[in-house]
Amino acid sequence: MLSPNWRSALARPAESVGPPISPTVVASSPSATVTFGSPGAARIAALEHNPLRRVAFWFGIALFFTELTVLQELADQVLGFNPYILYILAPPAVLCGLFTGSVQRTFQHRAAWYWLGFYVWMIVATPFSQWRGGSIGRVIDGRINLIILVVVGGLIANWKDVRIVFYTIAAAAIVNLLTAKFFMGTSGGRLSIALSGFTIGNSNDLAAQLLLVLPFLLFVTLDRRRNLVVRCLPLAAIAYGLWVILGTASRGALIGLIATSLVLFTFGSARQRIAGAFAILLGVTLFMTLPGVTRSRLETLVGEHHEEALESQAARNYLFMKSLLFTAQHPLFGVGPDQFVNYEGGTSVAAGRPGSWHDTHCSWTQISSECGIPALVFYLAGVGSALLLAMRTFRAARRNGYTEIANACFCYLLGVAGFLVAITFLSNAYRYYVPAMIGLAIGMCFAAKHRMESVESGI
Repeated sequence: MLSPNWRSALARPAESVGPPISPTVVASSPSATVTFGSPGAARIAALEHNPLRRVAFWFGIALFFTELTVLQELADQVLGFNPYILYILAPPAVLCGLFTGSVQRTFQHRAAWYWLGFYVWMIVATPFSQWRGGSIGRVIDGRINLIILVVVGGLIANWKDVRIVFYTIAAAAIVNLLTAKFFMGTSGGRLSIALSGFTIGNSNDLAAQLLLVLPFLLFVTLDRRRNLVVRCLPLAAIAYGLWVILGTASRGALIGLIATSLVLFTFGSARQRIAGAFAILLGVTLFMTLPGVTRSRLETLVGEHHEEALESQAARNYLFMKSLLFTAQHPLFGVGPDQFVNYEGGTSVAAGRPGSWHDTHCSWTQISSECGIPALVFYLAGVGSALLLAMRTFRAARRNGYTEIANACFCYLLGVAGFLVAITFLSNAYRYYVPAMIGLAIGMCFAAKHRMESVESGI
């Protein structure tokens, strides 16, 4: 007997916004369900079979895959010209989505409103920027993040769509691993992608992105509908991905791996914990195969001496303290979106000191120092709300025996946990990752709730 508690777990009032939607309860029917923030069964069926929504969904999938794989940048590097793939994919995804209610579905949850609040505060902070032109450029670039939020969150209508999105992220992980393999470079013993101007070419950025996408390969492995060969192949990709992450010698990514392991052993099933133990053994083995200079850099986390790593740590400490100082000096609007580099360098030179002219290397203080404390509050609230939404869905699905839904939420939590820890040591606040994961949490919860209602109702 399925417990009815899953509805209350997913339908918390704290996760709804806008006008209240009256629960639909038909006393004469044992299959009656309580709806919350979602259309009725008839509207959902119409949405699933709407050809315009399907067009929007597949354009949205192509858009998301292009962003995850940095396909446009890769094509620019290989072909020698910019094919403007995003300009081709984004308009149909957005326009068709508008006509099928994707925006409304996305903003039925507070997580989306919180991220929108962050973006609006960026706009509000721009007139107070020390260089308005640069901040305006950052705000304009941020429109793709808003599109990704709506595309990922609003175009998911059923659990099949969630599965497609997860497989898309897994495919993107494979493409990025192949990119790392064929364009691999090393500098000071650190692996990177040797393509100039590549947004995940830097060792730290590459490692953080892999932390996010590799757990979605685990979802493929856990998919019991696939044959054994298909389920085992992603494990080889995960093993290679772990080697690349360790090979980048990113200490932030290593801490992210530790955070991922903690989530695995805290929320994973017995089998998943056993698999996690093997993964740790594999990680230790891979660590021992790394070049000595790479290992020594990572070992600075436990007190070992490495000159370059210690210099990097000192520089980051300086930038972190500066970001806290600028946050205290400009608590409401910061120094301007994307302007920490210029403000730190300019004020240092004006004071007769050499400027660092680098980003904060902490996404959270990047937001607070550049956009103000209110922007950071909105940002953190969006992230936290999305994580709570995924966690509630995970617990409800596991408690009531919906294995695939629980696996999907588990893999989501693994990826997001490691990534959020990694970007604590990176300046990635304005990238599309966070709105994409917020949108995915919203779409996943919507589809999971509909799926569980359908199963319980015998549909």
